Amino acid sequence: MAKVVIVGASTGGLPAAYEIKKTLGAAHNVTVISNTETFHFIPSNPWVAVGWRTRRDISFLIKPYLDKKGINFISEGAQKIDPKLNRVITGKGTVVSYDYLVIATGPKLSFDEIEGLGPEGNTDSICTVDHAEK
Repeated sequence: MAKVVIVGASTGGLPAAYEIKKTLGAAHNVTVISNTETFHFIPSNPWVAVGWRTRRDISFLIKPYLDKKGINFISEGAQKIDPKLNRVITGKGTVVSYDYLVIATGPKLSFDEIEGLGPEGNTDSICTVDHAEK
């Protein structure tokens, strides 16, 4: 039995989890680790920004959908990856061992790299649903 861990539960991590589970089958363990319980369909953020959609329209709880497919879900965020011991440690200290690891965390916004950049500075952003709502 293989243990596959996927860090990230957005437009990269969730399809990867579904495909890996479908390919490997029920005898193998697939776990998704995310820093949030909720999926936001990021490509719809512009619609939220202009009022054509709401957060509720583009978001859903992840766990029920993964449960239906027999995929484990941990919403504690990955704090550390220990490749020598093949394990991920979550923000709450949960240790998750793996045979195979998929990292699908997406981009890290770095508005602080340029003075005045970003929604707290002199520019707007729709990179997150929070930004789009603002």
